[in-house]
Amino acid sequence: MKINFRKAFEFMNTKLANNGKFAAFDQAVISLSNFTASILLVRWVSPTKVGAYVTGFLAIYFVRAVQNGLVIQPLNAEGAAKTEEEFSRYFSAAFIHQIFLSVLSAVGAAGLGWFLTARGNNILGPTIFVLWFSFFTWQIQEYFRRTFYTRGEVQKALWISLSANVLRLGLMVVLAQVGEISGLTGLQAIGWGSLLGALVGAWFARRYFTRQMDPPLAVWVKNWRFGRWILGASLADWVVVDLYPILMAGLISFAAAGVYQTLQNLVAPIHVLLRAMDTFVTPIMAKTYDQQGKGKLSQNLRTVFLVAGVPVIGLLVLVLLFTPQLLKLLSGDTYLPYADGIYVMALYYFCLYVNRPLQMAFRAIRQGRQIFMANLIAMVSMFTVGLWMIQRWGLYGAIGGQALNAIIISLVLIGAWIRFRRPDENEPAGD
Repeated sequence: MKINFRKAFEFMNTKLANNGKFAAFDQAVISLSNFTASILLVRWVSPTKVGAYVTGFLAIYFVRAVQNGLVIQPLNAEGAAKTEEEFSRYFSAAFIHQIFLSVLSAVGAAGLGWFLTARGNNILGPTIFVLWFSFFTWQIQEYFRRTFYTRGEVQKALWISLSANVLRLGLMVVLAQVGEISGLTGLQAIGWGSLLGALVGAWFARRYFTRQMDPPLAVWVKNWRFGRWILGASLADWVVVDLYPILMAGLISFAAAGVYQTLQNLVAPIHVLLRAMDTFVTPIMAKTYDQQGKGKLSQNLRTVFLVAGVPVIGLLVLVLLFTPQLLKLLSGDTYLPYADGIYVMALYYFCLYVNRPLQMAFRAIRQGRQIFMANLIAMVSMFTVGLWMIQRWGLYGAIGGQALNAIIISLVLIGAWIRFRRPDENEPAGD
């Protein structure tokens, strides 16, 4: 036992273990900040204004989905095993792509927001317009943050998240004190916090910038060959996961989206774990697959399911047992009539726990097609059965539609993974 304790202690002080600790803290900062911002808005503004904030926040997730496919996942897959000199050349070329994407999305948000406002949409139009700043600064911050995950310098990513979110929440508190807090100013606070995070990230990443970069066009072509499937999968994932609250805002009301956010807050800590795994584990899985093959990758996947399963299931059980008390603690009596919705929300989050590690594994082996097809099937379900469920059961139907999507994705990916692993059954033991 002494030897085992010593080995455990030694492992906890390795670079990998330390990066894991920093990754957990980083994701805790991000998720706790998102959770805190939601709770503050729920307490300070009306459900309609909360719904406007939720709609804008999910629009940022849409941009994240595009960035994930075109820039971030290729960065994770291609950059993890490169030497520092090789990575610097790749990083500098990919950064040009990131700047172009950030500018394009910012201009698009400003133009669309102006158009909708001019056409008389005084809720969605201003919400989209104010996002131009956040679209630009958040993506730059995220590019630097994920760079440090790729290179195993997660403590620097943590500093980026801390600086961005301290400023963001501080601005929200100040705005509340002067009576200017709203869903729109909450979105603007994200942009200002992200600007600070981007500046901190640029300082930390200064050694990676080089004029001797890889040809940007060649890097783009290489990234596109892999990233196109991830882009399709990310966009499809956004549709089947994040579009439902926006549909609620359009088909039911912005207040319904605010209720959805309040129920989601109860299980928000699960985002800490799932996001930490996705950000931290995916590059490790990619490196493992490149160096040790699919057998070792399968072991990693089983470990992820085991490590994540206990806290995820434990939290879901706890929330189901104490939903009314938690709702009253976090948001008062306003949302108590919707407490029963947590049962469907819990099913949805359990299915997310099932399919997220599988998505990580497929991204690690550069096979985004399976993820794309799973989300595509779920998308078909959404625009048929899902819309019917919203019309039939309103808020509960929307959450149920999300759960159905997650079930479909889980089943498709489980089947795809079994097929991927099947050739190993005939391999000699020990290979």
